[in-house]
Amino acid sequence: MVPLLANRWLIAIPPIWLVGSGALLAILTVIICWTLLAMIQPRAGAEARASLRDGFLGPLTWLTLIFSAIAVVSAPLVPLGQIGRSLGRMLSVSQAGQRVTVAPGAVLQEILLGFRPQELTSLELKSDAAIVVRTQQPIEGFALAKVPDVELSPDRAWRWNRTDGEMTPFLGQRAKLEATNPSDRPVQLEIGWQLAPEFPQAAILPWTTIVLLTITTLYALFRLVPRRIAAIASATTKEAIGQPIFAVALIAGITLLFAFIVIPYNTFGEDVKMLKDSGLTLIKVLALLVVMWTASVSVADEIEGRTALTVLSKPLTRRQFVLGKFAGLILVALLVFLILGSVLMATTSLKVVYDAREGAKVDPLWRDCADEMITVVPGLALSLMEIILLAAVSLAVSTRLGMVPNLIICFTIYALGHLVPLIVQSSVGKFAIVRFVGQLFATILPVLEHFTIEAAVVGGVDVPWSYLGWAALYAGLYSAVALLVALVLFQDRDLA
Repeated sequence: MVPLLANRWLIAIPPIWLVGSGALLAILTVIICWTLLAMIQPRAGAEARASLRDGFLGPLTWLTLIFSAIAVVSAPLVPLGQIGRSLGRMLSVSQAGQRVTVAPGAVLQEILLGFRPQELTSLELKSDAAIVVRTQQPIEGFALAKVPDVELSPDRAWRWNRTDGEMTPFLGQRAKLEATNPSDRPVQLEIGWQLAPEFPQAAILPWTTIVLLTITTLYALFRLVPRRIAAIASATTKEAIGQPIFAVALIAGITLLFAFIVIPYNTFGEDVKMLKDSGLTLIKVLALLVVMWTASVSVADEIEGRTALTVLSKPLTRRQFVLGKFAGLILVALLVFLILGSVLMATTSLKVVYDAREGAKVDPLWRDCADEMITVVPGLALSLMEIILLAAVSLAVSTRLGMVPNLIICFTIYALGHLVPLIVQSSVGKFAIVRFVGQLFATILPVLEHFTIEAAVVGGVDVPWSYLGWAALYAGLYSAVALLVALVLFQDRDLA
């Protein structure tokens, strides 16, 4: 019984392995690029190596190393053949075809096709004469899909398109057809098909690599171009990581996320959705707490302690100081989301197996765990946008007020920002004051409900890229307004 339960947990390993393999590939790519850079420009290579000790790349490197180690250790437990074929299909041509001559009087002439049946999404058959094509061959009298023989004629083509959940009309590891030609002359049969990866969930691996390399590249460019702003941002990130609140938030977050696996939600089989909802809310609140604490310590306390005056005595403008602090807050929020977000994805995969075991359900497949894990990503992206917006607000408040007022104001804005739609809806009543307050909040406060799609995430509804784009635009515009307010408030602030 114990080995059986242990084997069930192995189903959740492949999705986590895909993330770890993507991290490993990103590390290898960075090492290769750094080696080439060190050979061409030794000084730049030394500076790139020294950047690992700054506030952002250091924790990011440790995170990728941990997941890379998990990928190496768990490799024997992963169906590498399935994942490898799916990755190979992503890089190959998806549309192809072949032309076959069916001999006169042929009966069930075998035609082998160059793809696996599980990859087929559409099939088209054409002929220049009447023939019969069989698309399904029983194995020992048992058929997975019942597809009748196709009677082709010169004036009509036969098409088949695969719908969601439908099985292909082929059996075995290699697709094949059988053609019967009743005429006394050869017939030309044209076969066209379109393929897709058997396991599209394997795309987690390249997407993880792309995201990590994009973040690393953008951070490297950020350190090279606005050097003074980057220096302030790096110092802010180091200061945030050195604060006890950062370590407490990460430890508490990781502990609670793993505890969510075994917590019974009593949702009649929907515990996975509740875990995703609870996990997204937890990460958002912890990241907001860390960002607001960092903004208060790095801005308000520096102003009160005259540290800001010492910093600004150097060739550094107040505008660069504020922008550097904001960039540092973004890096801190990104670190929290990368660390806790990766843990949430792993616990989601594990929760699928745990929920099936506790509910006496059929054991899920690894692709089911991967599908649930993928649905968390849009929620993490939108939550990060929300925290960046609130970071700009917190920075503006920190230019004039201390930590306690900053925490109170920002958490009030957080609460009211999520209640704005309800307030606006209630403003249609008869009370003029309610209508006025609702319209005022809707105009001044950020509408944070734009970044809350937990209902779609837990329901498995696809979030379109256009929605993410509009949400990012809204967060960018509101953050720009908040930064302008911060610059105005800080410009005439007496630092002496």
